[in-house]
Amino acid sequence: MHGEANHDFYKSAVRGKRTLVACLLILAAMLLSACSANEPEQVAMKGRAPLAPESPLTQTLGSTAMFGAFTYGGVWQGMEPVLELETKLGRRLDIVHWFTNWDNPYFPAMVEAASQGGRLPLISWQPHRQSMADIAAGRYDTYLREWAQGAATAPGLVYVRPFPEMNGSWTPWNGDTSTFRAAWRRMVDVFEQEGAENVRWVFSPNVTDEPRTEANKMEHYYPGHDYVDVLALDGYNWGDSNVHYPAWRSFTEVFEAGYDRITAVGEQPVWIAEFASSDEGGNKAEWVTDMFATGGFDRVEALVWFDEDKEADWRITSGPDVVHAFRAALSSGAVVASSGLNTTAD
Repeated sequence: MHGEANHDFYKSAVRGKRTLVACLLILAAMLLSACSANEPEQVAMKGRAPLAPESPLTQTLGSTAMFGAFTYGGVWQGMEPVLELETKLGRRLDIVHWFTNWDNPYFPAMVEAASQGGRLPLISWQPHRQSMADIAAGRYDTYLREWAQGAATAPGLVYVRPFPEMNGSWTPWNGDTSTFRAAWRRMVDVFEQEGAENVRWVFSPNVTDEPRTEANKMEHYYPGHDYVDVLALDGYNWGDSNVHYPAWRSFTEVFEAGYDRITAVGEQPVWIAEFASSDEGGNKAEWVTDMFATGGFDRVEALVWFDEDKEADWRITSGPDVVHAFRAALSSGAVVASSGLNTTAD
């Protein structure tokens, strides 16, 4: 999805010769009028400094990153929840995200529906009842092959996010990093054997390691460059909704340290695959506006909001001012949903 923003550099040049005039009564106006009418590009730029190259920090998330969302009920209940959210945002989502478990087959109709209009499907694939050891040992190879064969028939790219937040103690796949890596590699190998070349693999740890031990560092779960297409992070501004550690934190405060770590893992593009802000403890609308105006995350190519009233009210529609903040930022951004945006890069 892939590729960083290019910056245009401007240089002033004087081409050819000027037509000289005898009259030098008034400065700039007379100079311009003295230029040859049939050579407009020969206007003098004397005394005017070239424009400085645009700093990478002026590239903001709102102007460079795709925007997507998980919305409660979306895709599983049809596309209506997604379309309703898009109507409120005033633009189409670039990425449609949903969750499934390893008891479910691959549903081609859901992927086809989510892929309409150039949207990119992002599937979080969670084995709640299947162990990493069994996956690594090949006990689910038949299931994996069925998924791979289905995904290979998709109309475009399919982004799969297996075992998310693996460095979080709340996930069943947390803990044994060696077996985790083996399970991931076997899964990808099976898909490659089945010719599912349109699948892109998203490695998505939590922004902090829980527990915060050396053995549980996100880096230890990484299965290798040949097995990951997108590096990702999950993180939230909990505000006062986290009664144990209440803190209102900006997007930068939530993600900066994790971003530095994940970008050191590999050169793949980075997605913020799951994030949101509470509305308890601060101004959520201002948080959203500031987030889209944030610079310095040059490799972040997608933002995927978690749109559900769950542990906190993470929804985009939690207040009219919040909706307005999203609409204003997304309408001014350069990225619009398109099937042609970085969909062919490996």
